[in-house]
Amino acid sequence: MTTSVVIPAYKGKDLLRKNLLSITKLGADEIVIVDDASPDGTAEFLQNEYPKIKIVKHPKNMRFPTSVNDGFAAALGEIVLLLNQDTSPDSQALKTLLPHFQDPQVFAVNLNENSRSWAKAKFKNGFLQFTNGPLDNRLHSSFWGSGGSCAFRKSLWNKLGGFDTVFTPGYFEDLDLGWRAHLAGYKILWDPQAKITHAAESTHKEEFEPTYLRRIKERNYLLTHWKNLDVARLLQHKFFLILRILRHPGYLVPTLMAMVYFPHIVICRIRQKFSSRLNISQILSVGLH
Repeated sequence: MTTSVVIPAYKGKDLLRKNLLSITKLGADEIVIVDDASPDGTAEFLQNEYPKIKIVKHPKNMRFPTSVNDGFAAALGEIVLLLNQDTSPDSQALKTLLPHFQDPQVFAVNLNENSRSWAKAKFKNGFLQFTNGPLDNRLHSSFWGSGGSCAFRKSLWNKLGGFDTVFTPGYFEDLDLGWRAHLAGYKILWDPQAKITHAAESTHKEEFEPTYLRRIKERNYLLTHWKNLDVARLLQHKFFLILRILRHPGYLVPTLMAMVYFPHIVICRIRQKFSSRLNISQILSVGLH
Protein backbone atom coordinates (compact mmCIF):
# COMPACT_ATOMS: atom_id res chain seq x y z
CA MET A 1 0.00 0.00 0.00
CA THR A 2 1.20 3.50 -0.78
CA THR A 3 1.22 5.93 2.12
CA SER A 4 1.07 9.67 2.70
CA VAL A 5 1.38 11.80 5.81
CA VAL A 6 -0.81 14.91 5.92
CA ILE A 7 -0.16 17.69 8.43
CA PRO A 8 -2.29 20.84 8.66
CA ALA A 9 -0.04 23.66 9.87
CA TYR A 10 -0.74 27.09 11.28
CA LYS A 11 1.97 29.09 13.06
CA GLY A 12 3.73 25.76 13.03
CA LYS A 13 7.35 26.54 12.22
CA ASP A 14 8.73 25.88 15.71
CA LEU A 15 6.62 22.75 16.24
CA LEU A 16 7.50 21.34 12.83
CA ARG A 17 11.18 22.09 13.39
CA LYS A 18 10.89 19.99 16.55
CA ASN A 19 8.78 17.11 15.19
CA LEU A 20 9.49 16.68 11.47
CA LEU A 21 12.59 14.56 11.92
CA SER A 22 10.60 11.84 13.68
CA ILE A 23 7.86 12.10 11.03
CA THR A 24 10.35 11.60 8.18
CA LYS A 25 11.51 8.38 9.88
CA LEU A 26 8.05 6.82 9.41
CA GLY A 27 9.00 5.82 5.87
CA ALA A 28 5.88 7.22 4.17
CA ASP A 29 5.97 7.65 0.40
CA GLU A 30 5.29 11.36 0.79
CA ILE A 31 4.63 14.09 3.34
CA VAL A 32 2.05 16.77 2.57
CA ILE A 33 1.88 19.89 4.75
CA VAL A 34 -0.92 22.40 4.37
CA ASP A 35 0.28 25.85 5.42
CA ASP A 36 -2.90 27.67 6.45
CA ALA A 37 -1.56 31.19 5.75
CA SER A 38 0.84 31.07 8.68
CA PRO A 39 2.37 34.47 9.52
CA ASP A 40 5.54 32.93 11.00
CA GLY A 41 7.28 31.79 7.81
CA THR A 42 6.22 28.14 8.03
CA ALA A 43 6.18 27.63 4.25
CA GLU A 44 9.57 29.29 3.80
CA PHE A 45 11.08 27.14 6.55
CA LEU A 46 9.77 23.98 4.86
CA GLN A 47 11.02 25.02 1.42
CA ASN A 48 14.49 25.68 2.80
CA GLU A 49 14.86 22.78 5.23
CA TYR A 50 12.64 20.06 3.73
CA PRO A 51 12.49 20.64 -0.04
CA LYS A 52 11.06 17.16 -0.73
CA ILE A 53 7.92 17.84 1.31
CA LYS A 54 4.83 18.72 -0.72
CA ILE A 55 3.43 22.06 0.45
CA VAL A 56 -0.16 23.20 -0.06
CA LYS A 57 -0.23 26.92 0.69
CA HIS A 58 -3.45 28.75 1.52
CA PRO A 59 -3.57 32.41 0.52
CA LYS A 60 -5.82 33.08 3.52
CA ASN A 61 -6.57 31.27 6.76
CA MET A 62 -9.19 28.55 6.16
CA ARG A 63 -8.96 26.67 9.50
CA PHE A 64 -8.62 23.02 10.35
CA PRO A 65 -11.37 21.11 8.47
CA THR A 66 -10.59 22.75 5.14
CA SER A 67 -6.84 22.40 5.65
CA VAL A 68 -7.20 18.68 6.28
CA ASN A 69 -9.48 18.18 3.28
CA ASP A 70 -7.04 20.05 1.04
CA GLY A 71 -4.19 17.92 2.35
CA PHE A 72 -6.08 14.71 1.54
CA ALA A 73 -6.92 16.04 -1.92
CA ALA A 74 -3.20 16.57 -2.58
CA ALA A 75 -2.12 13.22 -1.07
CA LEU A 76 -1.43 10.33 -3.45
CA GLY A 77 -1.25 7.50 -0.91
CA GLU A 78 -3.86 4.79 -0.50
CA ILE A 79 -3.46 5.17 3.28
CA VAL A 80 -3.15 8.69 4.68
CA LEU A 81 -1.77 9.30 8.15
CA LEU A 82 -3.24 12.53 9.51
CA LEU A 83 -1.05 14.18 12.13
CA ASN A 84 -1.18 17.43 14.03
CA GLN A 85 1.87 19.66 13.86
CA ASP A 86 2.50 19.03 17.57
CA THR A 87 2.90 15.24 17.29
CA SER A 88 6.00 13.06 17.32
CA PRO A 89 5.33 9.44 16.25
CA ASP A 90 7.37 6.35 16.98
CA SER A 91 9.37 5.37 13.89
CA GLN A 92 7.48 2.05 13.59
CA ALA A 93 3.98 3.51 14.00
CA LEU A 94 3.00 3.55 10.34
CA LYS A 95 4.27 0.00 9.73
CA THR A 96 2.27 -1.13 12.76
CA LEU A 97 -0.95 0.38 11.39
CA LEU A 98 -0.80 -0.87 7.81
CA PRO A 99 -1.72 -4.57 8.33
CA HIS A 100 -5.14 -3.54 9.68
CA PHE A 101 -6.02 -2.13 6.27
CA GLN A 102 -5.86 -5.60 4.72
CA ASP A 103 -9.48 -5.71 5.87
CA PRO A 104 -11.32 -3.63 3.23
CA GLN A 105 -13.95 -2.57 5.77
CA VAL A 106 -11.38 -0.77 7.95
CA PHE A 107 -11.71 2.96 7.42
CA ALA A 108 -9.35 4.27 10.08
CA VAL A 109 -6.85 3.21 12.74
CA ASN A 110 -5.99 5.48 15.67
CA LEU A 111 -2.52 5.77 17.13
CA ASN A 112 -1.88 5.38 20.86
CA GLU A 113 -1.42 8.90 22.23
CA ASN A 114 0.04 9.76 25.65
CA SER A 115 -3.01 9.25 27.86
CA ARG A 116 -5.81 8.97 25.31
CA SER A 117 -7.07 5.63 24.13
CA TRP A 118 -9.99 4.48 22.02
CA ALA A 119 -13.23 6.47 22.00
CA LYS A 120 -15.81 4.80 24.23
CA ALA A 121 -19.38 6.01 23.61
CA LYS A 122 -22.96 5.55 24.75
CA PHE A 123 -26.29 7.23 24.01
CA LYS A 124 -27.93 8.49 27.19
CA ASN A 125 -30.49 11.18 28.01
CA GLY A 126 -30.73 12.28 24.41
CA PHE A 127 -27.02 12.82 23.82
CA LEU A 128 -24.02 10.84 22.69
CA GLN A 129 -21.69 10.65 25.69
CA PHE A 130 -18.09 9.62 25.26
CA THR A 131 -14.85 9.14 27.12
CA ASN A 132 -11.50 7.41 26.71
CA GLY A 133 -11.72 3.65 26.99
CA PRO A 134 -9.36 1.77 29.31
CA LEU A 135 -5.69 1.99 28.39
CA ASP A 136 -4.60 -1.59 27.87
CA ASN A 137 -2.62 -3.66 25.41
CA ARG A 138 -5.56 -4.82 23.31
CA LEU A 139 -6.87 -3.71 19.93
CA HIS A 140 -10.19 -1.88 20.27
CA SER A 141 -12.96 -0.53 18.09
CA SER A 142 -13.27 3.23 18.43
CA PHE A 143 -16.17 5.60 17.78
CA TRP A 144 -14.05 7.93 15.66
CA GLY A 145 -10.63 8.46 14.17
CA SER A 146 -8.79 11.30 15.89
CA GLY A 147 -8.10 14.39 13.80
CA GLY A 148 -4.72 14.60 15.53
CA SER A 149 -3.20 11.15 14.95
CA CYS A 150 -4.99 8.59 12.82
CA ALA A 151 -4.50 6.70 9.55
CA PHE A 152 -7.37 6.70 7.05
CA ARG A 153 -8.15 4.76 3.89
CA LYS A 154 -8.28 7.52 1.31
CA SER A 155 -10.84 5.85 -0.98
CA LEU A 156 -13.34 5.68 1.88
CA TRP A 157 -12.41 9.19 3.03
CA ASN A 158 -13.37 10.41 -0.45
CA LYS A 159 -16.55 8.32 -0.46
CA LEU A 160 -17.63 9.76 2.89
CA GLY A 161 -16.72 13.31 1.85
CA GLY A 162 -13.98 13.92 4.42
CA PHE A 163 -14.44 16.50 7.16
CA ASP A 164 -17.60 18.59 6.96
CA THR A 165 -16.50 22.24 6.84
CA VAL A 166 -19.68 23.24 8.66
CA PHE A 167 -17.60 22.54 11.80
CA THR A 168 -15.14 25.35 11.00
CA PRO A 169 -13.03 26.56 12.77
CA GLY A 170 -12.92 23.08 14.29
CA TYR A 171 -14.02 20.65 17.05
CA PHE A 172 -16.08 17.49 16.55
CA GLU A 173 -15.45 17.23 12.80
CA ASP A 174 -13.67 13.93 13.51
CA LEU A 175 -16.54 12.70 15.69
CA ASP A 176 -18.97 13.48 12.87
CA LEU A 177 -16.86 11.67 10.27
CA GLY A 178 -16.46 8.65 12.54
CA TRP A 179 -20.19 8.54 13.18
CA ARG A 180 -20.88 8.66 9.44
CA ALA A 181 -18.31 5.94 8.80
CA HIS A 182 -19.92 3.62 11.35
CA LEU A 183 -23.38 4.31 9.95
CA ALA A 184 -22.05 3.22 6.55
CA GLY A 185 -20.80 -0.03 8.08
CA TYR A 186 -17.05 0.68 8.19
CA LYS A 187 -14.64 -0.08 11.04
CA ILE A 188 -12.50 2.27 13.12
CA LEU A 189 -9.78 0.81 15.33
CA TRP A 190 -7.27 1.85 18.00
CA ASP A 191 -3.92 0.08 18.08
CA PRO A 192 -1.97 0.35 21.38
CA GLN A 193 1.29 -0.61 19.61
CA ALA A 194 1.22 2.39 17.23
CA LYS A 195 2.64 4.95 19.63
CA ILE A 196 2.82 8.71 19.30
CA THR A 197 3.46 11.69 21.57
CA HIS A 198 0.93 14.50 21.20
CA ALA A 199 1.59 17.80 22.95
CA ALA A 200 -1.97 19.03 22.16
CA GLU A 201 -0.98 22.67 21.69
CA SER A 202 -4.12 24.28 20.27
CA THR A 203 -3.88 27.45 18.17
CA HIS A 204 -7.63 27.98 18.60
CA LYS A 205 -7.06 29.24 22.13
CA GLU A 206 -4.69 31.91 20.81
CA GLU A 207 -7.03 33.04 18.03
CA PHE A 208 -10.47 33.07 19.64
CA GLU A 209 -12.05 34.43 22.80
CA PRO A 210 -12.81 31.64 25.36
CA THR A 211 -16.59 32.17 25.46
CA TYR A 212 -16.81 32.04 21.67
CA LEU A 213 -14.74 28.85 21.58
CA ARG A 214 -16.98 27.21 24.18
CA ARG A 215 -20.04 28.09 22.12
CA ILE A 216 -18.42 26.74 18.95
CA LYS A 217 -17.78 23.44 20.73
CA GLU A 218 -21.37 23.30 21.96
CA ARG A 219 -22.71 24.25 18.51
CA ASN A 220 -20.64 21.57 16.80
CA TYR A 221 -21.62 18.95 19.37
CA LEU A 222 -25.27 19.63 18.55
CA LEU A 223 -24.60 19.51 14.81
CA THR A 224 -23.17 15.99 15.09
CA HIS A 225 -26.44 14.83 16.64
CA TRP A 226 -28.72 16.63 14.21
CA LYS A 227 -26.82 15.24 11.24
CA ASN A 228 -26.51 11.63 12.34
CA LEU A 229 -29.19 10.50 14.81
CA ASP A 230 -32.05 8.37 13.54
CA VAL A 231 -35.53 9.88 13.81
CA ALA A 232 -36.56 8.14 17.06
CA ARG A 233 -33.42 9.17 18.90
CA LEU A 234 -33.56 12.63 17.38
CA LEU A 235 -36.94 13.08 19.11
CA GLN A 236 -35.39 11.96 22.41
CA HIS A 237 -32.55 14.39 21.81
CA LYS A 238 -35.00 17.23 21.19
CA PHE A 239 -36.77 16.55 24.49
CA PHE A 240 -33.56 16.51 26.52
CA LEU A 241 -32.18 19.52 24.64
CA ILE A 242 -35.22 21.55 25.71
CA LEU A 243 -34.67 20.42 29.30
CA ARG A 244 -31.02 21.46 29.09
CA ILE A 245 -31.97 24.92 27.81
CA LEU A 246 -34.56 25.34 30.57
CA ARG A 247 -31.97 24.43 33.20
CA HIS A 248 -29.14 26.38 31.55
CA PRO A 249 -30.64 29.23 29.47
CA GLY A 250 -27.21 30.13 28.12
CA TYR A 251 -27.32 26.91 26.08
CA LEU A 252 -29.88 28.60 23.86
CA VAL A 253 -27.07 30.59 22.21
CA PRO A 254 -25.15 27.62 20.70
CA THR A 255 -28.50 26.01 19.86
CA LEU A 256 -29.46 29.02 17.76
CA MET A 257 -25.96 29.06 16.25
CA ALA A 258 -26.48 25.44 15.16
CA MET A 259 -29.97 26.13 13.78
CA VAL A 260 -28.45 28.51 11.23
CA TYR A 261 -27.22 25.38 9.43
CA PHE A 262 -30.63 23.71 9.24
CA PRO A 263 -30.69 23.56 5.38
CA HIS A 264 -27.26 21.89 5.40
CA ILE A 265 -28.44 19.40 8.02
CA VAL A 266 -31.48 18.48 5.92
CA ILE A 267 -29.29 17.79 2.88
CA CYS A 268 -26.91 15.66 4.96
CA ARG A 269 -29.74 13.64 6.46
CA ILE A 270 -31.20 12.93 3.01
CA ARG A 271 -27.82 11.63 1.88
CA GLN A 272 -27.46 9.54 5.03
CA LYS A 273 -30.84 7.93 4.42
CA PHE A 274 -29.53 6.29 1.25
CA SER A 275 -26.04 5.38 2.49
CA SER A 276 -26.56 4.23 6.10
CA ARG A 277 -26.49 0.53 6.89
CA LEU A 278 -26.54 0.73 10.71
CA ASN A 279 -28.12 2.86 13.45
CA ILE A 280 -26.63 4.16 16.69
CA SER A 281 -27.72 1.10 18.72
CA GLN A 282 -26.06 -1.29 16.28
CA ILE A 283 -22.89 0.82 16.26
CA LEU A 284 -22.59 0.88 20.04
CA SER A 285 -23.28 -2.87 20.28
CA VAL A 286 -19.92 -3.70 18.64
CA GLY A 287 -17.85 -2.78 21.66
CA LEU A 288 -17.89 1.01 21.84
CA HIS A 289 -19.55 1.11 25.25
